[in-house]
Amino acid sequence: MTLTYDARNTMAQRVIDFICSLRIFNVVREDKLSAAEKKTLAAIKEIENGGGTVCETFDDYLKAIQ
Repeated sequence: MTLTYDARNTMAQRVIDFICSLRIFNVVREDKLSAAEKKTLAAIKEIENGGGTVCETFDDYLKAIQ
């Protein structure tokens, strides 16, 4: 599940801070991700929207995300 919010909205930021304080969710800030992690998330979103490429092997997958 992805939660998107406007970081300039103080109420939204408070809600996110509260959720993080509960430590029941793994919170990942997209601006802190590596390039490979960003490409992987983009591929997941693409697949969720009905697109994507099927790789024959895991090595093919690693080549595709680099």
